[in-house]
Amino acid sequence: MRKNGVILLAVLGLAFICFAETWHLSKNQEWQKLAETEDSALLASVAEAKQFVSTGQTAKAKRAFDNLKKGYPEFAGADFDAFVKGEMLYSRRKYVEASRAYDDFLERYPTSMFYQSALERQQQISTAFLYGQKRVVLKIIKLSAYEEGTEIANNIADRAGDSPAAKKALETLAMSREQRGVYEEAYQAWSNAASRWPTGEMGQTSLMGMARSLESAYKGPAFDGKILASAKSYYSEYIKRYPESAQQLKLTEKVMELDEKLVQKELLIADYYARTGSTAAADFYYEQIIADWPGCGATQTARERLPEIKKKLERQALPAGKKKFNWKGLFL
Repeated sequence: MRKNGVILLAVLGLAFICFAETWHLSKNQEWQKLAETEDSALLASVAEAKQFVSTGQTAKAKRAFDNLKKGYPEFAGADFDAFVKGEMLYSRRKYVEASRAYDDFLERYPTSMFYQSALERQQQISTAFLYGQKRVVLKIIKLSAYEEGTEIANNIADRAGDSPAAKKALETLAMSREQRGVYEEAYQAWSNAASRWPTGEMGQTSLMGMARSLESAYKGPAFDGKILASAKSYYSEYIKRYPESAQQLKLTEKVMELDEKLVQKELLIADYYARTGSTAAADFYYEQIIADWPGCGATQTARERLPEIKKKLERQALPAGKKKFNWKGLFL
């Protein structure tokens, strides 16, 4: 319980980011920092109101927004009122209701100067939900809000295009899934991000995320090894694209480690066929291990077991009822 509270406070602390550092969609549909388009007095007034909201000072926040509306009537309109509705709910820690209000605002006013601020609030709510904050039902019942957090994150990514908010939403979703141990779902989130931003910082982060998630999803040699092979391919691609970073992360050693795990998987299959009398299949797998992974530790085991399999194959190849002539018997 205490841990969740700490997480929530950390998330809500993001709301102290100055309004001057946020982005909005300009009239020509390009993302711009608000500081580049408005005066400092307005920025300071909005930042003050937002800080009151973030700290739960609802009465002060309301007064600050009222003063903002009076001081800058050109910004006072239906979009302003819709944004403030969400802010008031947020300040009272009614996060589900606040999220719905922000969602309504984002749908109705995509060109509002407060659009990016609403996205930021949605991001804070989504992050809190994804990392364990509960939703309250009937004022006393606390239920998981993970699905709500996931939906909000995906909506942000869909709405925000190539803005930092979209990237942050998908990264947070993927990381939260890794933390929860749902690695294949984490891979899907990283894959989504990689398909949208295949290059740049997000492309690099997503490539590593896909590799890490699939490696973590592997359950051992008794299970399907395709996941581990895919993880290896992503690590190998990372080494190729970002050699300096890969060297710092020791990814060459990581790939060798995955090879050892993959050969253990193949060796387990070969041993199974040898044990159950499927000699030809065992021969095939032992031969393949020796050819594909000559430098792995388990390959030596395959080399040691292969001669006996070859002998069995030779015996099986003899015609029924016919045996090799025993020349030694002539001298007994």
